[in-house]
Amino acid sequence: MLYLLLSVLLMAMDQSGKFIPRFRAMLEYAVEPVYLLAELPARALRGVSGYTRSYSRLQQENERFENQLLEQAGQVQQLAALAEENRRLRALLRATEGRRLEFRFAELVSVNLDPYAHQVVIDRGAADDVFVGQAVIDGQGVMGQVESVQWGQSHVRLISDPEHALPVQVLRTGQRTVAYGTGDSGRLSLPNLPTQSDIRPQDMLVTSGLGDRFPAGFPVAVITDIERDTGGAFAAINARPLAALDRGREVLLLLPEQEQPE
Repeated sequence: MLYLLLSVLLMAMDQSGKFIPRFRAMLEYAVEPVYLLAELPARALRGVSGYTRSYSRLQQENERFENQLLEQAGQVQQLAALAEENRRLRALLRATEGRRLEFRFAELVSVNLDPYAHQVVIDRGAADDVFVGQAVIDGQGVMGQVESVQWGQSHVRLISDPEHALPVQVLRTGQRTVAYGTGDSGRLSLPNLPTQSDIRPQDMLVTSGLGDRFPAGFPVAVITDIERDTGGAFAAINARPLAALDRGREVLLLLPEQEQPE
């Protein structure tokens, strides 16, 4: 009976004063640090696992982005190369405008810029009706002439070769002379002009048409420096070739109009 009365009394007190929920809340506050301490290893393990997964995912994404950047860089370089090739081809087409000649396209296979033999090899030969002495130009000016022909390729001697001589004339005055190769792809020599010749820096040199190799009027070089006080009768004159002798890839082979098939 005593316990029963005590139970009824406690129930009545709890009903009126909410003592039991308060006591339970106080116990929960007291025990909460124990729960947190017990959960700390599991929480730390979950954090480490999440960090590892995040780091691995970031590494994979970084590797994927690097591969994409490399691929895009390769595509950009390819586009730049195609744009440069397109520019050169357009220059070749402009070089043929207004000329009653037949032109055949060719590409360089190899280049030999030995100081004693400036030559290139092109991918056209006897199978393409290439002949010895045929003139070769690029989009800027005269490059050289065919020296030897095989079935599928030909050797071209550049105008910068020390053994090459090209009849030219000064575009401004019409004065004729010969431009010799020097072994330097950026310089031609004109040793046969008298000191009193009317020639100036930046004068354009074009083919004169003499020698039956190069048709007249094709750009060859630009005068760069003139030395008249040489102690002799002739001036020392140098010119810069206009053709990309050591840089180009595409060239044109010239066939005179009289040799065109009807």
